Amino acid sequence: MLFVSACILSNVVYADASSYKQPSPEIAELIQQHSVPEALVNAKGSWMALLELAEHAGYNTPANTLLGVQYNPVTSLHSDAPRYSGLSFKHIDTGALIRVTNIPQGQIVYPAWSANGRYLSFVLETKTSAHLWVYDIKQRKPVGLSNFPLNGFVVAKPYEWLADGSGLIANVRVNSLKTHSSPKQPITESNGPLVVNSMAQPALEQDSVFNAKKHAQFMALALGQLYKIPLKGKEVPIGQPAYFSEFSSSPDATNLLVAMMDVQNLSQMTEQDFEQQNYSVWQIWGMRGAPLYEVYRPQQTLSEQALLAQTISDPTVKSRFQWRADKGATLVWAQSDIASESDSLYSISAPFRREPRLYAEVDGRVLEIIWGDNQLALIVIDLGNGKKEYRAFSPLTPERVQIRLNLFDDMATNERRELVMTKNDLGVPVVKVAGGRYLFIKGNKHNEGVDVPFLARFDTRGNLLTFIWQSSAPYFEQVIALLSNDGMQFVTRKESKDNPTNYFSRNLTFDVVEQLTKYPHPYPSMQGIRKEEMQFVVGGGEKIKGDFYLPNRFDPSLGRIPVVIWLNHDAVKTSSQREKSPYLFPELNAMNGVPFVHEGYAVLNVQNMPVLSDLHQGEQLDKYLRDAAKVIVDTLVSQGIADKDKIAIGGQGLAATNVLKLLTQTELFVTGIARSGLYNLTLAPFIFDGDEHSMWLDKSKYLLNSPLFSAHNIRSSVLLVHGYQDRMEGRFPIQSERMFSALNDLGKTARLVLLPHSDHRFSNEQDLLHMLYEQQQWLKLHFDPLPEIETDESVPEHLRFEPVSEEAQLEYPSPWG
Repeated sequence: MLFVSACILSNVVYADASSYKQPSPEIAELIQQHSVPEALVNAKGSWMALLELAEHAGYNTPANTLLGVQYNPVTSLHSDAPRYSGLSFKHIDTGALIRVTNIPQGQIVYPAWSANGRYLSFVLETKTSAHLWVYDIKQRKPVGLSNFPLNGFVVAKPYEWLADGSGLIANVRVNSLKTHSSPKQPITESNGPLVVNSMAQPALEQDSVFNAKKHAQFMALALGQLYKIPLKGKEVPIGQPAYFSEFSSSPDATNLLVAMMDVQNLSQMTEQDFEQQNYSVWQIWGMRGAPLYEVYRPQQTLSEQALLAQTISDPTVKSRFQWRADKGATLVWAQSDIASESDSLYSISAPFRREPRLYAEVDGRVLEIIWGDNQLALIVIDLGNGKKEYRAFSPLTPERVQIRLNLFDDMATNERRELVMTKNDLGVPVVKVAGGRYLFIKGNKHNEGVDVPFLARFDTRGNLLTFIWQSSAPYFEQVIALLSNDGMQFVTRKESKDNPTNYFSRNLTFDVVEQLTKYPHPYPSMQGIRKEEMQFVVGGGEKIKGDFYLPNRFDPSLGRIPVVIWLNHDAVKTSSQREKSPYLFPELNAMNGVPFVHEGYAVLNVQNMPVLSDLHQGEQLDKYLRDAAKVIVDTLVSQGIADKDKIAIGGQGLAATNVLKLLTQTELFVTGIARSGLYNLTLAPFIFDGDEHSMWLDKSKYLLNSPLFSAHNIRSSVLLVHGYQDRMEGRFPIQSERMFSALNDLGKTARLVLLPHSDHRFSNEQDLLHMLYEQQQWLKLHFDPLPEIETDESVPEHLRFEPVSEEAQLEYPSPWG
């Protein structure tokens, strides 16, 4: 069986196991999500690596979570790390292009250039493991550096380049990972009864506390072995296996700073302890693993006797351990008394036999040292509440006065600034400094609600920001990397409302612009489609925003057209992260209502409609939804666009819950499309702020917010779609099955489609195409003259839904559970 669909039309119910179908080519085109390759320019400014984002990161492997870290249980790599499916290189001066086709099947993770700009390193993640590779730009070939699988669970990145570019340091996995999962077997009579025992513990387990099960998982996952992996020669182990939380090599590639988690006292470790490395012991090692100096051992790792002794003799806390970027092997860290509100900076140099010396006194808590050259570096001070202060000092004379900088003080709301980084002569990442005093900043200014990218120079002596360049209409153009020391030559990423994103090289000195890439329009059929941003004022002045699309053949003189209003829950999170400009190339995908502009319908993608939450619920949310829907419909009708009898509404997830709420409380829409929604909140008993507001403590709240219990008020038709593999909390397929069952018994018009290979996000291509087909046909059914529907008498009996005749005296289980 490919998928199951069930339908009620004109009170005739039928179900079928159907074959996959596809929508029109114009609609199918949109499943290929438009993503311009990310550009990574080497330190020499000569080559640009172009990395194509993987469409389905992680091979659809579900992510496990331990101590707040989401990781792939097969490879141990962090699940939130970007995955790339393709790689090419562009020479910036000549325009030469290298298309890489000889990398084994897998996904590229953690790409990084060597300091000399010749090698691009990356982790190749396959379905079974993750290994370290480099691409040699001179030889034009990829090389697998080691057969050892990497361990990326604890560390932010499982490898790093030696500053001199001669090789890499990698954290290798010691224990094999087993997911202990097996394919589910179908339940048949021969399998016997299904018996499930409860775990005798609350369903909502506190993830922040280390229990025995998580301790065992951690011990298996976190154990690693450091290796020095040269570009030429055999890998060499460094020391013994340990629970490494961080490691970094000295600028002269002769020593290692390692942080190892002490696992003897981990039973009470929290996510905060884990994130702040409160259980990590910091040591300096030689390249063979010999401990040369123990920098710090936190109190949490000490025995009770040692803790008492330390409290009397050495009540200090150390943090922010960093190699000094302008020296071969000098470590600097922040140190303070437990009761103090200020830090002191201390340092120790190779061979680490002398006592640490005071490097600088600091008024305040140090968050970070950003090294530049030997004349200029920055100290970042924590002011609390997420605020920071930047101070300039000279690494050669750190005892002199630190100068407070106005780098980010005068930023407007939503403005973004970022220091431009580079690599120094030792190959160490540092902030780019010109003339011993100038820094470079790139970012976006915020002018009248519009983001304008810029490049600026900051004078640390005069505390003055001077703009070198800024984007100009009708383009949105961002600086990616600087190519010259004076900031007059750089690479940009440029797009406009009608032109897709491409990369360019700018030389301000000679006023020359060269196009580096020529990516075509990703959606040819969308050319000519009109898009405008619309705002609707609701209630006390709150604004609902959305993108409005009109088909290219729309002519107001020919009459009104059908409208699809699509509610985007996920877009609420991402829209704030994307820049705001009328010159951005539109981001289109098949998951919202945009595809149906090809059918001759107008489409409104609503971006910020509130959804069910602790903050928005009950009558307050319902009233807002009703008011917002009425304002939107009235506006579209009054503008002469919408046919008031042909307006549909759709959404996914919690936005689908809104769709059903609106259908139960209004008669504004001829039909609704609801995908993977939450309709019966009693099946998600912890959705309101965990166990403090569980269903058992507040049943009325869960019933009041469940559209299922108002299904008798629905007068419009409903298309319900659900991924059969959906395992998101409370969003199991039973949500759509129960809603369909209720509509069935109530004699409503509905159709249920269960897609067998899809989870909550519908990532399977076949399922996605069929979903679009179902939506396309459903809208045609309501926007075009209604066709006659015939019952399919060949339907298998176990899939048939039949209304019971009045003569039959049969009892069926209640659809309410």
